Amino acid sequence: MVKTYRFIALLGDGRERYSDKELNAEWPTEPIVIDAFGFSDVYRYSGVVFLNEEWFAKYSKNWRNDTSDIDKLLVNLVRYSAKDAHSENLTKIRDYLASPPETIEESVAVWKGFYDPTLKVI
Repeated sequence: MVKTYRFIALLGDGRERYSDKELNAEWPTEPIVIDAFGFSDVYRYSGVVFLNEEWFAKYSKNWRNDTSDIDKLLVNLVRYSAKDAHSENLTKIRDYLASPPETIEESVAVWKGFYDPTLKVI
């Protein structure tokens, strides 16, 4: 039997916060760490996991003044998501992008809301 993996984007930290046992319980998955330099468009992501509440600080040094770096990252996550992906976090990202908040403070509150401390929301 051939295993078909789904790729899960990990944002904010490396994969040490997420064990292979937990991932395999979800469905055979391959975690892809999204580093501060961006991510590879080789993968089609089936889900996204935010590994800490202030994950966005890793991807933009200017997040307090401008949301464009984070918005670009989120657009790319949606762009490179698998067509048949049923991901709660991808849905949250799409909703944010469809109706972005008016202030940076509101955007930060939404970004913090992507984090799930139990690591159960993909």
